[in-house]
Amino acid sequence: MPATATTTAIAPAPATATATATPAPASGIWVLSAPDSVTGLKRVQPPAATLKTIMTTLQQAAGPLGVENDNPVVGVYDDPQYDVYIVVAGYNGTGFDPAKLTAAESVPPSFQDVNGTRFTNNHVTIDPGDHGGTAGCTSTLGQSGAMAAEATGCMWMTMTTFGGVTYVPKPDLQQMVYGIGPDKLGPIMRTIRAQVERRG
Repeated sequence: MPATATTTAIAPAPATATATATPAPASGIWVLSAPDSVTGLKRVQPPAATLKTIMTTLQQAAGPLGVENDNPVVGVYDDPQYDVYIVVAGYNGTGFDPAKLTAAESVPPSFQDVNGTRFTNNHVTIDPGDHGGTAGCTSTLGQSGAMAAEATGCMWMTMTTFGGVTYVPKPDLQQMVYGIGPDKLGPIMRTIRAQVERRG
């Protein structure tokens, strides 16, 4: 029998030219990593199907920004309080153009109707934090009658790093994630970025 899903609102504590993504040299530039823990949450190995979805989502986000790489940096962390995963994923490289992320997160909203549900994709630029570069969030709001749910992913980019943070439901779907907008995930992203990105 399928598991009964419940919803949980999580509070803050988740191009034209192509850049060649290669291992970032140790020369004082930023380098992305996936440590054993972030914000006190332990890194875990997700099921293969979940990891495949994460990788597909990462490639879809990075491709339009001109970021290509066969060696992504991915960390999946267990949030036992809300029974979901928080995912940190991205790439190290050279020649990234942070302005492309700003442009991507400055486009007008887009809309799609699927089986009676209205989906709205919103984009917004946000403060990237102390490490600089650029940052933005993309939110998808699903509305069906009086019901609504929002999911968000926030990303940042420097000339040598591209990274993102989002929440992902666990395979049992006991807890679905909603109510996470840029105002909540943006600060979480900045906190996590400070822990996963360092000077090379």
